[in-house]
Amino acid sequence: MSKIAYNLNKGFTLIELLIVILIISIFYFLVSASFQRDKKKKQTLLKIENIRDYPLKNLPKNGAELVCIDKCKSCFVYDLDNFSISKVKSNLPKLEAYIPSKNGDSQKAEFGRYRDSKVCLRFRYYPNGSTDTMIIHAKDRYYYIPSYFGKIESFDSLSDASEKYNWIRGKFTDKGDYY
Repeated sequence: MSKIAYNLNKGFTLIELLIVILIISIFYFLVSASFQRDKKKKQTLLKIENIRDYPLKNLPKNGAELVCIDKCKSCFVYDLDNFSISKVKSNLPKLEAYIPSKNGDSQKAEFGRYRDSKVCLRFRYYPNGSTDTMIIHAKDRYYYIPSYFGKIESFDSLSDASEKYNWIRGKFTDKGDYY
């Protein structure tokens, strides 16, 4: 009878251990990256303070439009390239929008209806990075949203916010001061 020799090494080689560690590491990084991506999405809520910059990260070539209904509880962004709609997580309070005018008396904006609900806000993002100029009244404050430059500013009254609009408008239209 011949004896068959068995290899009785009970354990893993170094290469086998390294391969297992590599596979576990790759799996860990893939899972943690998806959790971080979901966490960033949850953190981006639409607020008055970030309304001007909200969709500018992935702005379509032809621009986009933000539409809010149901006292600004439901908001949507329309992609003007693909004519697609995406729902936006909103933290906007009930608000009123005003369109600034040249003579200083800002007019309350009426945006019509969408899906049998009154539209409380309609805000356009243009391809060149500008937005609509608007004054928003929410929670006893008036927020001036400039079209191009500057940050959103808060005021106590509509007339103060309108004055800011006229001051900025005057800076860019009064070319006689430069000559």
